[in-house]
Amino acid sequence: MGDPSSSSCAAGDLPESSGLAPKSSPTEGDLKPPTQMKRPGLGKTGRPIEVLCNHFMVTYSGSQDVCHYDVSISDGGSAPGGNDGIANKNLCRTIMMKLHQVYASEFGGKRFAYDGEKSLFTPGPLKFQTQEFTVLLDETTINKSNPADDDTTKRRRVASRSREFKVKIEYAATVKMTAIGAILSGQKNDRAQDALRVLDIVLKQHSASKGYLLLKENYFSTVFGVADIGEGVQTCRGYHASFRPSISGLSLNLDIATTTIIKASKVVDFIKERFQPANPSCIDWDKVKRVLKGVKVVTPHTQIVHRIIGFSDLPSSEQRFTKKKVDTSGQVVETELTIQQYYEMQYGMTLQFPNLPCIAAGRAKKPTYIPVELCEILPGQRYTKALSSAQRQKMIDQARQGPDERRSAVQKAMDASDYASNDIIKDFGVRIDPRMRKVPARLLDAPALIFGESRQETPRGGRWNLNNKSMARAATISSWAVLSFDGRMPPHAVENIARDLCRVCSVKGMTMDAPGTILCEPRQNQRLPPAERVQLIMQELKSQLKDPPQFMLCILPERKTSPLYGPLKKLLQTKLAVVTQCIAPPRQVKDQYLTNVALKINVKVGGYNSLLALEKSAKLPKISSVPTVIFGLDVSHGPPGFSDSPSIAAVVASQEWPYFSRYSVRMRAQSRKVEMIAGLYDESGGMIVELLKDFYGTCNKLPGQTDRRPKQIIIFRDGVSESQFEQVLRDEYLAFKKAFKQIDTSGDYNPRITLIVVQKRHHTRFFPPTGNQNVQPGTIVDAHLCHPRDYDFYLCAHAGLIGTTRPTHYHVLVDENNFTVDELQELTHALCYTYARSTTAVSTVTPIAYAHLAATHARNFLDSEGGSETSSMTGRSERSTPIHLPELHPAMKSKMFYC
Repeated sequence: MGDPSSSSCAAGDLPESSGLAPKSSPTEGDLKPPTQMKRPGLGKTGRPIEVLCNHFMVTYSGSQDVCHYDVSISDGGSAPGGNDGIANKNLCRTIMMKLHQVYASEFGGKRFAYDGEKSLFTPGPLKFQTQEFTVLLDETTINKSNPADDDTTKRRRVASRSREFKVKIEYAATVKMTAIGAILSGQKNDRAQDALRVLDIVLKQHSASKGYLLLKENYFSTVFGVADIGEGVQTCRGYHASFRPSISGLSLNLDIATTTIIKASKVVDFIKERFQPANPSCIDWDKVKRVLKGVKVVTPHTQIVHRIIGFSDLPSSEQRFTKKKVDTSGQVVETELTIQQYYEMQYGMTLQFPNLPCIAAGRAKKPTYIPVELCEILPGQRYTKALSSAQRQKMIDQARQGPDERRSAVQKAMDASDYASNDIIKDFGVRIDPRMRKVPARLLDAPALIFGESRQETPRGGRWNLNNKSMARAATISSWAVLSFDGRMPPHAVENIARDLCRVCSVKGMTMDAPGTILCEPRQNQRLPPAERVQLIMQELKSQLKDPPQFMLCILPERKTSPLYGPLKKLLQTKLAVVTQCIAPPRQVKDQYLTNVALKINVKVGGYNSLLALEKSAKLPKISSVPTVIFGLDVSHGPPGFSDSPSIAAVVASQEWPYFSRYSVRMRAQSRKVEMIAGLYDESGGMIVELLKDFYGTCNKLPGQTDRRPKQIIIFRDGVSESQFEQVLRDEYLAFKKAFKQIDTSGDYNPRITLIVVQKRHHTRFFPPTGNQNVQPGTIVDAHLCHPRDYDFYLCAHAGLIGTTRPTHYHVLVDENNFTVDELQELTHALCYTYARSTTAVSTVTPIAYAHLAATHARNFLDSEGGSETSSMTGRSERSTPIHLPELHPAMKSKMFYC
């Protein structure tokens, strides 16, 4: 095979012989999604080994049906199920626990599992079909936020004031638990998910009785550990627990989890720590409201719990209200008081901060005002706002655990859960072995890599190095420039970096002339807005260079967080078509640092750092002999706390077949939190058609063939859960089929598709049976632990140097290309060794890593306009107009600018 750069057809050119038809709407009547494929067998390649995993074997009889009942809870003054139904899950659970205590005989001794909302499950039927109950709770019980916290309970002892609730329980359906047995035997059963959900709710009921903070299948408590991450926020540890069907039977997946909670403290102290105002007059109370709205506080002088809805417009010394009092003659006397005066008269309190506003609690139309200084934040409340970069880093550091520490923590959580002796779990026929499972695995050999001058090396431990090696295809850079925005770096230091970078690139085989110009930003410009700073330095660059440079090195003062990054990338990639590399160099710039920079530069301007040996020799099974394109699909959602930030979809596709190391990209913005990719196909073409044209224009011809359209498509899709697999087949698989029809309206063009979902957000971990090391790179598990019917496998391709290795879970939904199990697993493993930015294998296939990079990169275009962050801080929940990403310059679409 020739060098892919010698292709006679430029990207996007469409010769008449290609069969590419004009735009038209394909006929969709015959397009039907396939059913998810069944496992064809087990892999055999590799050395057999054994690993421990954080799954525990479950013995489940599954012989007794479970009855599902609808639950309606309302205040005693209204009909059950009315519009004033109780929405607080903790309160609902407390009501149902009290109901079971008072009306135990009505339940015939049966225990139930309640989901905290509208569903209740019992092992077998109750004596009644429909029944209403009255439950009385005193204020102490209602206000108690954590039943397991004895200290909190003691602090909130109040005179008993009962509140009445109406509870209606009505039979809804019978859940056939035999569906679990059916799916474990390898059958496809649509009801199995409902049956497994019942068992998960049983675990939730057990954890609720312990007073844990419940978040889906995650259970948190301060008993598992709390740590500060600054700004009034703490991390709280807990565990995840869920039932999973596997080839060897039902198992319980138990893993360590971490969430964030707001620190229990005085509200005044929280504001000081979170916002650090120079003095009280500097506090932005709108920001305080956004952070504290919905938080529960207690007033120690009354021991009453309130939920913050806002803050008063005036300080305590000025905020007035009308106090009504009946005098000795029976007349109602109205007196207007300030909040400060009221607390002095009623409680004899002298406020320390009368110039601060009051907390507003209760109803928005008629709030109750309480001085801020008298309120304390209750413990155990989840913090859901966006974390700062410093907080995120501290949280990551605290959550990170080595394999031995994590394995020990999992076992301790299992022991603390008390699942083995819990009565309600036993009532539902579940028995859980408290010992971790040991499962068979295999160790795949690392693929050999090719470097410059055809040097070959087989990585060891998932790693290789470039010492004494050159790049597989080194690029030539004849025109480039250096821009420095770091005012702390003198001009001679910038010149040294440019000179040393040229030297290192030359050692690695690249041809790199001296930069055409080196510009250092004037100090007087550094106080200007970021976009203006970028515009000014670009104007200066234009005055010194006749044409835009081929490449630009930009030195920034901060890594990742620099406000210049977004405006800079946006301008250069949408307007000027200039490839850039941004760096924030350390004080001592060593060759190893510059070598890593050179890796990124080379691939961005069209080179290859390394190739798979089988890729170079065109011997990759199936895909080297037939034109094949590999797609990577990912959707990036906005960070927590930015309610209107759109989701970004990115799709990458391989170029220059028979090579699979370069990927062109298309990116689209879509509605927030929407996982399915909307822009894959549309009447104008969509991302698939555009990327297939890119592929066609760069691939090499086989001898005697004129048609270079791909005959095989391999799709790796990231970020979807098992419940969305059918939607992926219905929407995204069919989007590809529609794109094929648009490319060739005759219907003759219908390449075969292999569709694989890639999951990283799961809770399965592997550990060596002995030692405190991670499992070795190349560890693969596709037996015993995997799904009894569906085609899935776990792969640890990378070396876990920090923390515990997270395996990647691959689900093969469709395989029209008929790969053998070993061929597909080895191809997946090999694709983890083609990531151009590092000299290590990565944890997931490279096209997914690139799609994730591109989606994250595209968010800079929005943030450079004040996109998500600015509008989020205004308090809007949705954007009034749809979001469109700035269009990439046509010359950038086939470049790996995002790498």
